[in-house]
Amino acid sequence: MKILVTLIRRELQEHKVGFIYAPFIVACILSLVVISVYFGLTDIQTTEFNFTTKIYENEEALEWMATATPELKTAVIRSGLVVLGFPILLTVAFAILAFNISTFADERKDRTLIFWRSLPVSDLTTVMSKILLVTVIVPLLVLPNIILLHLIALLSASIFFATNDIVSFGWVWNAYSFTDWFRIIFSLWAQSLWSLPLMAWLMFAGAFAKRPIMGALVPIVAGVVLEGIVLKTNYIFTFIEDRLGFWTRASSFPKQAEELRVVDISDIYLMLTTQEFWIGILLSSFLIAGIVYFRSKNNDYSSE
Repeated sequence: MKILVTLIRRELQEHKVGFIYAPFIVACILSLVVISVYFGLTDIQTTEFNFTTKIYENEEALEWMATATPELKTAVIRSGLVVLGFPILLTVAFAILAFNISTFADERKDRTLIFWRSLPVSDLTTVMSKILLVTVIVPLLVLPNIILLHLIALLSASIFFATNDIVSFGWVWNAYSFTDWFRIIFSLWAQSLWSLPLMAWLMFAGAFAKRPIMGALVPIVAGVVLEGIVLKTNYIFTFIEDRLGFWTRASSFPKQAEELRVVDISDIYLMLTTQEFWIGILLSSFLIAGIVYFRSKNNDYSSE
């Protein structure tokens, strides 16, 4: 266990820009945007998204805020904060994508594999340290950035509402559910497990292919095309499409959701009861075994 923790720390140190610094910078930028909007310095108005204080000049909006039920207020605040925090999740997703495709390819390219082979660390332990990093540790690192953004957004909104005599300072805080912090982290962990087959596939391509991107894309494209021609089905494409998206919006999920939202813990239980989830876990296990095999048999240390 001590060796595994050390390896995870080493990976985190090497990739701290993508996993630590980048999400924090995005959270800070979003926080500044929120502060600017509530203090009247800017507005964000597009066909898809409307973030402005001008809506509070509408009498209907003010009446709704005065008469809304606690449940409705909580639902509205949750929805807004989920959309607000999405850029942080997108930033981390790209960092994980880059890590998965390059982590095993880079150690062959820069010959660090020679060094790691000289240490008393098994290939399985090394592989599992990388898997645990992207599925368990990185989601934990995302949470503080989301919490920071939430708190700044709530404080800014509270000051704006109170100074403009719209509602009391505590209106937002009374409607905000602090238990959502636990729901968010469990949702992120569930998303990691749901997307694990794709992450494992990218690592697998990096472990055996001289050109990891081609190694990852060519078999998938060939499989989709052949399945469509021979079997007249699209199971591979549907599987990949579902794993690329949020697990609550997958075609196999029993409880369909039309929008991004903070999930209930019961939703995670529903995911665990689906056949598609366990198929993904089984496929991931085979891919992880393949990564361990190719890494242990890889004796070509030449730079590609």
